[in-house]
Amino acid sequence: MSTALPILLGVMALSTEVFLREALALDAWSPDLATAVILWLGCRRSWIQGAATAAAIGVLADAFAGSPLGLHMLHALLLFYAAAALGNQVRFQGFVGNGMLGLVGGFVSLFLLVVIARVFLGDTLLAARVGDLIVPRVVVVTFVVPPVFALLDRIDLVLSRRVEGDVL
Repeated sequence: MSTALPILLGVMALSTEVFLREALALDAWSPDLATAVILWLGCRRSWIQGAATAAAIGVLADAFAGSPLGLHMLHALLLFYAAAALGNQVRFQGFVGNGMLGLVGGFVSLFLLVVIARVFLGDTLLAARVGDLIVPRVVVVTFVVPPVFALLDRIDLVLSRRVEGDVL
């Protein structure tokens, strides 16, 4: 799969997050689909291709959130590298394995976001909200990761078969 499709999937994930947050008045309980896509990239893509894609999704997340350029990009890159390093040590397979990755990824994602906000922005509002965000954010990411991984794996399988068929 080329880099363009994961970026498109990242844009779709960000758009869906914004829609669900606004349309259903979900704040803390809105699904963090971009985190699921970045975790998938960390487990399924090479270090270079995955990092470039995660950085692009992070820049787009900055645009969607209206945050300073590079805040979500740094978060996405660090999350990608954490998922890639963890994915090299532990093979997360199946629904339960992907759920465990979502659990760990949810904690790591929130921790990275808080550290980045405190270090670079001096933002204490996000740090103050961590207690309110940690349970909903981690629970939602834990339950969102397995179906997102299954969907992305199927798309990847279909596209990789199509490319092989076209080459022959």
